Amino acid sequence: MKNVNSNFQLQRTLLPFLLMVLFMVASCSTKIYFPESPVVPGADPKADVKKNKEGDYVVKLDVNNLALPERLSPPKRNYVVWVNTEGEGVRNIGELKNRRGMFSNSNRASFEGSIPVRPTQIFVTAESNPDLQFPGEHTVLKSDVFRIKK
Repeated sequence: MKNVNSNFQLQRTLLPFLLMVLFMVASCSTKIYFPESPVVPGADPKADVKKNKEGDYVVKLDVNNLALPERLSPPKRNYVVWVNTEGEGVRNIGELKNRRGMFSNSNRASFEGSIPVRPTQIFVTAESNPDLQFPGEHTVLKSDVFRIKK
């Protein structure tokens, strides 16, 4: 009976500790929310941002059910990921790449990149060239404004 009680006591002490560790791990990244897009209403974006050891902010974006940019009106060639930043304006952080199979589009796209300044919003535009300094007018996805803990 003593062994059962000590196991129970260990579980009672260990459970709060594990829950605290789980909470700390889950709180390390900021989940980003996107309202439904009028341009690609079926798109399902999921993004998170976290600060890495070097002090940069890592942005991950995965989008399901995203039409190819060539299918938009007007047709474009690329999706470009932009961030509004705290104090440094809008920045192009890279291209959202469609995961294409040999014979078909999987309707999925992903991006992972980093930026040295704190982002406050993520948005995606459809562009003819991914190497732009300023976004065009064709915004496809736009997140809510978010705040990342320092």
